[in-house]
Amino acid sequence: MPLAFVALAGLRYMRGSGPSADTSAEWAVRKGFLPAEPPMTGATPLLRLPMGEADGCWQVPVGDGTGTLFRWTWVVEDDRSPMMRELDQPGGMRTAEVSVVQAMLAAGFPHFRVVPRHGFAAPAGDWDEQQVELESVEFGRQFRLLAGRDGDREALLRLFDPETIVWFIGLGDAAPVVEYGLGTLVVATRYPCSTDVEYEALLEAAQRIAHRVLAEGLLHQPDPA
Repeated sequence: MPLAFVALAGLRYMRGSGPSADTSAEWAVRKGFLPAEPPMTGATPLLRLPMGEADGCWQVPVGDGTGTLFRWTWVVEDDRSPMMRELDQPGGMRTAEVSVVQAMLAAGFPHFRVVPRHGFAAPAGDWDEQQVELESVEFGRQFRLLAGRDGDREALLRLFDPETIVWFIGLGDAAPVVEYGLGTLVVATRYPCSTDVEYEALLEAAQRIAHRVLAEGLLHQPDPA
């Protein structure tokens, strides 16, 4: 059975020349979470962004096991001279950040993404994807559901059941961006996470989506020979 990962992220758009203070540590300590090692990254478009780096890692409960919360920072623009780059000087770089929860799940599922109709979405890269229409006009106004051209469309439609669609619509602009591919699920809000309430909301959303992926992913597993 393939392993899957769930990652929940809060986008922190274009900071200055370096990352902002990591507020997740205060929240994690108050919750009694333990420090964790940086997880593996790079399986989805968000986690392939240029010069990505994970730090501030904490163990958190997701699904049936333990996940990792960390801050993910990448470079949006690099105006440094060749000499500054050779000396690894940070001046001239503009960065963006996310707060991420990543957990191992036992699930099999075709790759897909949910991105805002109007807003940031990481470049698809080598993902060959097409838009999938759901039976919800309002969902289509706010979001785009993208999936691999060779994926199982029926499994995807089961994942996005009416309750899940209504949940996305109800969140509106606060709805998460979702990416799943190569066993990794990334769930990202479009606003920075800086308070206990925001981190709690992110973790709850990760757990909700992880539950859906686990339930439908296990149904998607082929029968044993």
